Amino acid sequence: MNKYFSAIRVMGIIFGTLVLTTFLLTGCSQTKVTSVWVDQEYEGDGIDDVFVVGVTKDGGLRRIFEDEFVTLFKQRGVKAISSYRLLPDEDLRDEKKLDSKVIESGSDTILMTRILDIRKDTQYIPPDYVYTGGWHGYYNRAYMVSPGHTVEYETAVLETNLYDLKTDKLIWSARSDSPADGSAGKHIKDFAKSIMNKLVEAKLIK
Repeated sequence: MNKYFSAIRVMGIIFGTLVLTTFLLTGCSQTKVTSVWVDQEYEGDGIDDVFVVGVTKDGGLRRIFEDEFVTLFKQRGVKAISSYRLLPDEDLRDEKKLDSKVIESGSDTILMTRILDIRKDTQYIPPDYVYTGGWHGYYNRAYMVSPGHTVEYETAVLETNLYDLKTDKLIWSARSDSPADGSAGKHIKDFAKSIMNKLVEAKLIK
């Protein structure tokens, strides 16, 4: 079984649809790439033609996600195609069909993103004070507008892998943290730009 198909299969078994759907619907622009790995022995010329896959059972969100990456790749002169244009949602986890469509696309690399985990985090918000007047008596005259409190939020831990299709080897991988709550729209663009910037740093694209 090839490595990129294994990633799809594991993703489907562990997380199904919910977590990637939650990630894709976020609106916060706070993607943080936490780690990057590059195959130092890779001798290819970088990305010339990429097959983009967003691993989710939600067809609509898959299309939005993949198309955003395709747009950014094309802006940098890289040929790219969204996997949904060749492979319907129900066939995404079919190894033979996936392999067939990847070959049909003529791509030299495949970029895949999946959710590894949804992490619950907390943040302490300090009290908010209001003070008017001179500095004399500051401590006595300051009064609390809102008490300090702790907020809980969810963070999506994502993995994005780039495989060389000629050798079927992983040549680049990144993990990132992204907020998993908020309004729809902006987060996909922010995530895609963050990943693209790291690919540029690795000199895999210009």
